[in-house]
Amino acid sequence: MGKRFRPPSPEWAGPAAHDSGPQREPFSRVVIHSTVSPCEPGGRYDIAAYFRSPQSGGSAHYVCDPVGVVQCVHDHVIAWHAPPNSRTLGIEMCDIPGPVPGDGRVKALLKAARRTWRWRRPNQQAMLHVTAQLTAQLCLAYDIPAVWLGPRRLRDGHRGVTSHNNVSRTWHQSTHWDPGFWPRRRFMRLVRDYMATARKEN
Repeated sequence: MGKRFRPPSPEWAGPAAHDSGPQREPFSRVVIHSTVSPCEPGGRYDIAAYFRSPQSGGSAHYVCDPVGVVQCVHDHVIAWHAPPNSRTLGIEMCDIPGPVPGDGRVKALLKAARRTWRWRRPNQQAMLHVTAQLTAQLCLAYDIPAVWLGPRRLRDGHRGVTSHNNVSRTWHQSTHWDPGFWPRRRFMRLVRDYMATARKEN
């Protein structure tokens, strides 16, 4: 293992009402979520307020919107985000998840849907960078590989980055499928780019 990087330290907006107490390293995965709320500046505070409410029924370590990040659960506390939750870190993106653009039957419809796809919008593009930079910081701080994990690799015990959808498909302890269809490959390229930049600067 190389140089140990410091964990991210964004604005604190917790504590969330729900957690399962202390958790230990090594962390196994960073899990990406969608909040099912608008992707707009300041949205992170609305979700943080929701997590502080006993009625929330869940929590996550971080919430990202197009302009920033807040932390709602400390890293070394188990949040309620994508069971099994032990030794995981949950990141919520302020976004309303959606299906694959187009219906797959008519090429013209598919092309039109991609042109208007929400992830082409400035707010989503900005939030993708915010979330990727945060993920890079977590990967560096906790020596988590910047690799994407599908259900097979999760089941085999690999460490890395994944989605709530993949966790649900692997262990069937929740039915959530967020973040839906999103630019996962571009996101992981951004994560690796931010990691490379941080290593050069340190």
